[in-house]
Amino acid sequence: MTIVTEKIVDVGGVATRLLDTDPQAAKGACSLLLHGGAPGVTPYCGGAHLWGGLIDTLARTERVVAPDLLASGGTGAGEGPLTVDRMVAHVTDLIDWIGQDSIHLVGHDLGGMVALLTAIKAPERVASLTIVASQAASPTGDGVENFTFLAPPLPLWSRESQSWAYDRLCYSQHSIDEPLLEASVSAALKPGHSAVAGPRLALDGDLATSILRAKSRFFRVAREEGVKVPVQIIWGKNDPLVSLDHGVWLFRIIAARQPSAQFHVINRSGSFPWRDQAQEFNRVLAAFHGGLREQALRSSAVG
Repeated sequence: MTIVTEKIVDVGGVATRLLDTDPQAAKGACSLLLHGGAPGVTPYCGGAHLWGGLIDTLARTERVVAPDLLASGGTGAGEGPLTVDRMVAHVTDLIDWIGQDSIHLVGHDLGGMVALLTAIKAPERVASLTIVASQAASPTGDGVENFTFLAPPLPLWSRESQSWAYDRLCYSQHSIDEPLLEASVSAALKPGHSAVAGPRLALDGDLATSILRAKSRFFRVAREEGVKVPVQIIWGKNDPLVSLDHGVWLFRIIAARQPSAQFHVINRSGSFPWRDQAQEFNRVLAAFHGGLREQALRSSAVG
């Protein structure tokens, strides 16, 4: 039976809440799950709770660490404006805390961008990168404005408001359960979220601006140097926030300089494919991690 422990640890001077499975119960690399949801920008509150049953599934074969990122869930906002660069620094410090030689990064939406820049910053610490349904990481260009989050119910981040947001993001109502709603409402009341969230969505605030800058920096690195670790991109076919074409172009940009790149589409799923189609998502992710393990073992045997 998988034992998942909730911990509050000091990561770079920030009290950080995370879920951790027994590091002795599984061998090999550790999966570090970076959730989506931009504090103060999206009308739902992100945190480790977004991953649901995925943590238990992955923990059957490997250690899993799922933190609340800066200003999300039970993690503080730290000092200074909330930016992608600060989130990357926080995750890099968290990798040091984990203390394992290689990490499988799995990032959803904003967590996908944070994971991507972490892999670029410290490729020697990262075994692989999986980007899931990431509007933050994908090229935006001059596309049509997205109205998925237009006019959410007030007050923002109330149960009604967050239920409304999840209803638009998930393909199936069955993906929205009571633990998800309870944890999301609780996260809205925590000091980290309160420090960065105002009465309106901060679509032009510090974090939103830093996402655009981070995206521009990634595209430059992708063109000139490339991403140095194996990459898998998983997209929901019915994602209302970011189209399939966005995912395809993200894949093309990365695959141009990274031969170990894969792209998977999961049908009948929205912005949270591991919730909408858990079995298929788990199969795809496990196959990617398992294939890399087998490749490493073969290389070790030859060496």
